[in-house]
Amino acid sequence: MLKPHRVLLDKVGAYTSEASAYRRRRRHLRRAYIRIQYQSGEGLDLPPESSEAEAINVAAGSLIGRS
Repeated sequence: MLKPHRVLLDKVGAYTSEASAYRRRRRHLRRAYIRIQYQSGEGLDLPPESSEAEAINVAAGSLIGRS
């Protein structure tokens, strides 16, 4: 039989593990990336520092009204 404080520590440990996993997922989603999706369903990821990615980023920004 587990001691009562062990159950509490296990629950807190599980919550902190889930919180850290959530933060890692959020950090991954905030990274800049350029993805091109073709009509055939094929996709291409460009490195954000490439000249092609910069040109696409500028064109997309002008389409949505950013300068």
